[in-house]
Amino acid sequence: MTTLLYIDAFAGLAGDMFLGALADLGASKETYASLPGRLGLKGASIRIEDVKRKGIAAKRAIVEFPHEHVHRRLSDIDKILSQSDLPESVTRGSLATFRRLAEAEAKVHGTTPEEVHFHEVGAVDAILDIVGTHLAVHELGIERVVCSPIPLSRGEGSMAHGKMPLPAPATVEILEGVPTTGIDVDFETVTPTGASLAVTLADSYGDWPEMKVEACGWGAGTHEGGELPNLLRLIKGESRVGISTDRVWVLECEVDDMNPQFMEPLWDAAFKAGALDLYLTPVQMKKGRPGTLLTLLVHDLDRETCETLLLEHTTTLGVRRYLTERTILEREIHEVETEYGTIPIKVGKGMSGKAAPEAAAICSVAQAVGLPMSVIYEAALAAWRKRETDA
Repeated sequence: MTTLLYIDAFAGLAGDMFLGALADLGASKETYASLPGRLGLKGASIRIEDVKRKGIAAKRAIVEFPHEHVHRRLSDIDKILSQSDLPESVTRGSLATFRRLAEAEAKVHGTTPEEVHFHEVGAVDAILDIVGTHLAVHELGIERVVCSPIPLSRGEGSMAHGKMPLPAPATVEILEGVPTTGIDVDFETVTPTGASLAVTLADSYGDWPEMKVEACGWGAGTHEGGELPNLLRLIKGESRVGISTDRVWVLECEVDDMNPQFMEPLWDAAFKAGALDLYLTPVQMKKGRPGTLLTLLVHDLDRETCETLLLEHTTTLGVRRYLTERTILEREIHEVETEYGTIPIKVGKGMSGKAAPEAAAICSVAQAVGLPMSVIYEAALAAWRKRETDA
């Protein structure tokens, strides 16, 4: 079984909300209390208090620290982390979160990630929010993280550079490629810190995953307004090793009057547009005409783009769509050494017998050495089987 964490961001995301929810899940107060000293942040502390939001008991994390006039760069954060005694996975994850922040701020302000001066996110509270979250996830033994769509509000908020539209420009950049949804409140529901934590922690996005629930943690934000309680809910549970579920759109259309040579550019364009799969099925259409059923599988974010693609690149006048659920075996890429060179192997996680050499790599090597693909394929598969037998 895999220990899974589901980020149920129904009302928002912020660094202190993560800390509070993880404390409610079981992350120890001692872990939080010792963190400022481990990072060399003198005079700082993390305090966890019990609060209620619209009748729901939750934990609120409060970071206290002396006033400072320091604008840190990414290199400063890296130095703080490298000098600590934290586990390598915690420092690596924390730095990835700060880098995501730096890249977003750099794009917004027209500079480079290395030159960005962190304002709010470089302050002690943001450092402890980010590192504390990664440390708590490590302490709780989380192996996989799934995140719900991110709820974004409208309006305006006060930032270091003055009034800015919500969601904040940096938050939008951070969430590029991530599922989002609108929420009808007039305050900032997702901070750049919260967004960066979500996207660097999450292995995938979607609705409630298949799992056996073990515990639920509630983390409170500072704002108490709005119809929804300003809370983040984190659910810890167990899921089958290497197996997950999600929902995808199935897009379909039939054509009986299209030059089959036009299928090739459609194929390339579909995968560039985010299609997960595309397949063609021979069908018999009205009046006995032979035709082709085109089927695309896509995530919600890419549905409209792929629908437009089918309408523009085929002769169809309409596209059907419906949601379907999938059970997915997670993949891992391993490399094996053969007499022809290094070959990547795609393996079903937790099922080492379900392995296949990567076709593109096999083709490339076969062309380089002047042998049939089948010879390289069998050599790579034999090397993988030997490695598994010897392990």
